[in-house]
Amino acid sequence: MAVEAALAGLQAEANCPICLDYLRDPVTIECGHNFCRSCIQQSWEDRWDMFLCPVCRHPCQQRHFRSNAQLGRMIDVTKLLHITRNKKKRQEERRLCEKHNQVLTLFCEEDLEVLCALCTQPPDHQGHQVRPLEEAASHHRQRLSSYIEPLKKQVADVQKLISIQSKKPLELREKVQNQRRKLASEFEHLNRSIAREQEAVLARLAEEERDIHRKLSANITACSDHISTLRGLLKEVAERCAMSEVRLLTDIRSILHRCERLDPPAPYSIQLRKEGCSLPLQYSALRKIIQKFKEEVTLDPETAHPNLLVSEDKKAVTFVRKKQRVPRNPKRFTVDPVVLGSEGFDCGRHYWEVQVDDKPAWAVGVCTDSLSRKGKRPPSGHSRRWTIQLQNGDYVAQGAVPVPLVLKEKPRGVGIYLDCELGNISFYSLNDRSHIHSFTDTFSEVLKPYFCIGRDSQPVMVCAARDYEG
Repeated sequence: MAVEAALAGLQAEANCPICLDYLRDPVTIECGHNFCRSCIQQSWEDRWDMFLCPVCRHPCQQRHFRSNAQLGRMIDVTKLLHITRNKKKRQEERRLCEKHNQVLTLFCEEDLEVLCALCTQPPDHQGHQVRPLEEAASHHRQRLSSYIEPLKKQVADVQKLISIQSKKPLELREKVQNQRRKLASEFEHLNRSIAREQEAVLARLAEEERDIHRKLSANITACSDHISTLRGLLKEVAERCAMSEVRLLTDIRSILHRCERLDPPAPYSIQLRKEGCSLPLQYSALRKIIQKFKEEVTLDPETAHPNLLVSEDKKAVTFVRKKQRVPRNPKRFTVDPVVLGSEGFDCGRHYWEVQVDDKPAWAVGVCTDSLSRKGKRPPSGHSRRWTIQLQNGDYVAQGAVPVPLVLKEKPRGVGIYLDCELGNISFYSLNDRSHIHSFTDTFSEVLKPYFCIGRDSQPVMVCAARDYEG
């Protein structure tokens, strides 16, 4: 196959670009292109001042060209090779069966094999659809031809995809710059003691940018590799369609399999994680922000598990052994002893506090309004709630992945700070206002305060945010 392609390329190079026939008395002009002497003379016949090359349009200063005797001898060799190639091709068109030494005249559609008349005798191809070679070749040539346009379209689609993906670094840069500006505006509220935190956040953002750059580059490389595969397959299909019947059908199973099972790479979409700062509550700037955004959170009895008793002021909830007689409601939790806050947040900044005292088990935080009421877990790697919980004596930050926490002191209350703009949820111990843990995520739904009570009789209370002095 490679030799035939090389011979075809040699034959094409041996042609005159003007008459498209073999070069006769070849001459070379100033730019290096070759033509028949008579063809270039005729092309320049009406020119007097500027002589343009018919191929590259190079302006030759003089009507000057030199004979190329060596190229002429190469043309003679090319003609001889062409004659020999045509003779060999005619011989190959009457290839014989290796098993029976008979002319191959039939084709089995079940096994996709070229056969002679003796091959069709039982039992090898008994009951198979066997038809004349010319008819089968016509059918499969048409079938192969049907792949050409889809393959061309796939090449064009992947080229378009590469063009789109190549613009992603600029989009990434703009997103990083926008997020950097948001971070800078947040850090303006903080004093010098938080400089190390700012550097850490920006370092994570820069690392994420580098990581996305690497993934984009890998995706573009995969697309380029796929284009190379498509082009190679397209060339092979085109060459197959030009072959004789026997050669076209020989080993056709492989090329059909590859044409029908192409798997183009998927585009890589930029998902830039929002970054925020996680700072202890005692810093004055952050304390002022919390005081500015404190919320009067109340409990929503319609979401409360039947074993939960919500107080009249909707500020406290207690687990009771006897189920309450409550109306059916799709918003009500039926498995875990959970109640949600009445307020929903999808923008802005919000802060509230929850008193847990000495309860042996509890979980507080936020969740999406679509969180399953029947205790079903979300898919791995996804989170619909972000909480701090105490269970079996261990503290855990529960998000997409649980994170064990080591606390110096058992918190009797928890402060919750939600920043929808930065995608940040931070938890603080009310004992000494120390930072417990922060989540950073992307929120696409309304978030609601979340309270899991445990199955002991001690209440959980939503308390008013206290005003801390310096």
